[in-house]
Order: sequence, then structure tokens, then C-alpha cells
Amino acid sequence: MHYKLTISERAESHIDNILDYVVNVLKNPGTARAIIVDIEEAYSRLEYMAESFRYCNDSYLAGRGYRKIMLSRHDYLILYRVVDDEVQISGVFHMLENYARKL
Repeated sequence: MHYKLTISERAESHIDNILDYVVNVLKNPGTARAIIVDIEEAYSRLEYMAESFRYCNDSYLAGRGYRKIMLSRHDYLILYRVVDDEVQISGVFHMLENYARKL
């Protein structure tokens, strides 16, 4: 099945903040570009396999249908829900963050 991706403003803001930190604090624009590629690859997987990824470990989020996909080469994950033929991307978080509290 082909899913339509909808990226929330919050998720876009999370990505902007991650990239800003990597470029301006860590001074590593190469890593920022690699994170963008990794996110784009995750989006591609979500377009075709969104329902194959696990629900969140947090019972509150799982009960509301939130799933997660890990980036392949970086320590970030994308939280999303599948509604009919749409993937609603809600946030992008570092794996060590308490994303349940921030969503």
C-alpha cells in the first residue's frame, strides 16, 4: 500500500532544531546533511511499510496508535500514526529523550 505522508509543524520544528544544533553547536554540517538523508530514507520506508513498524513502548502512546521508526544511521526516531492511507508524522526525537512527555 502507498501511504501519503503528512508532517506536522511540530515535527518540522524538531528537525530544524536538530539540524541547527548539529550545524551551529557541534559545527558539523556534514553530519547534518547525513541526518537529512537518513530522515528522507525513513520517509520512503513509511510510504510503503508504515504498518510494519512497532508501536511505541509507552502504553499511552501505543494506545493512541503511535508507532516509531528508527533512523538507520543516527540516534533519532520518528513518531507517527497511520490513519487510513495517511501517515501522520508527529515528532522527531533523539532516542534518549523522553518523547512521551514531549509529544
